[in-house]
Amino acid sequence: MPRQSTIVQVFVASPSDVAEERAILETVVLQLNQIWSRTLGLSFELIKWETSVRPAVASDPQTAINDQVGSDYDVLIGIFWGRLGSATPRAVSGTVEEIERAYSRLQRDGAAPEIMLYFKDAPIAPSKIDPEQLRGVQEFKRLLSPRGTLYSNFEDLAGFESSLRAHLSAIAQKFAAAATTSPVVAQPTLDHDTEQGEDDEDLGYIDYIEIYEAKMADMTMALDVINQATVRVGEQVQQRSTELQDAGRNDAKAARRFVKRAADDMDSYATIMGAQVATLSSARVVAMNALSNALALREDFIDSDDEDLRNLRNTLASLAEGTTTATNGMTGMRAATSGLPRISKELNRAKRSVVSQLDAFLSEVESTRSTVNNIVEAIDRLLPRH
Repeated sequence: MPRQSTIVQVFVASPSDVAEERAILETVVLQLNQIWSRTLGLSFELIKWETSVRPAVASDPQTAINDQVGSDYDVLIGIFWGRLGSATPRAVSGTVEEIERAYSRLQRDGAAPEIMLYFKDAPIAPSKIDPEQLRGVQEFKRLLSPRGTLYSNFEDLAGFESSLRAHLSAIAQKFAAAATTSPVVAQPTLDHDTEQGEDDEDLGYIDYIEIYEAKMADMTMALDVINQATVRVGEQVQQRSTELQDAGRNDAKAARRFVKRAADDMDSYATIMGAQVATLSSARVVAMNALSNALALREDFIDSDDEDLRNLRNTLASLAEGTTTATNGMTGMRAATSGLPRISKELNRAKRSVVSQLDAFLSEVESTRSTVNNIVEAIDRLLPRH
């Protein structure tokens, strides 16, 4: 017997410099549609100019896009990095015009479309930086806050994918709840007799939660190792400083020996940091990806009690707050290390290694914070409002 399915149209708007993110969006939609077509009786239809717009004659290219895309889609996803896009006769860029049209419709209708904006906060190769375009992005972002428009930041592709999957899960469950006539199948797995190319396509909600918890434990352990190593190297540097002062300026051999020890201590610390930051990064990617998958599957496994979701939300919010403390501490450590005097080539090299690893750690912490904040926002969408 044929089953009804709710089709949610998603229009993606972006300049040309986020092609990888557009590809990830398409992949995530395809993956989640396999789940939602069975669990929620719902699927997303992605609308993008590459596949949804044909050559046409119009007063300008953006008008042709506007006419063919229309304004009846349910969700708009905007993605920005270092470019705002080319100006149109009506707006600073075609992408901005598309978002302004969606915003005007939202103001008029009050309910649709859902608008989800993402800004990539990652370095841009100097040869690819267009200062005017970059200023345009920052100005557009600045103008969003007075409107009350929410947007999400991300630092890397993994963070974007996890955030996107969590947000789309919240949107999907909202539309599924509204479509009361759509049948829901209680088993949120793919058909076992369908050939699948990915090993994880048989995983379910419980599996993803277990993966998330295991990887969060790995992250906690890595942070513990980093904290212990940081305390230890601080004590060692203090000890070497005392030894240098005791040796005095007249004992050059003793001074070089103590400086060499300090360099060795710092090299050892940089090595530990490098290994643990790599662990943090890989565990964060897997943990957040598993959690966003779990949120996509959650609807048919959990009863009406949302206490578990609230607890998860509070745990993640605490994690995001904790990253601020970690950032402050390591920022001070970096400043102290980079400020060490140029005493010897061994110490200078060790100093650069430590600063490099501290920069990598701070970058990883920022990626963790932005991804966690985005998933917290997605959970807030899932929780009923009182």
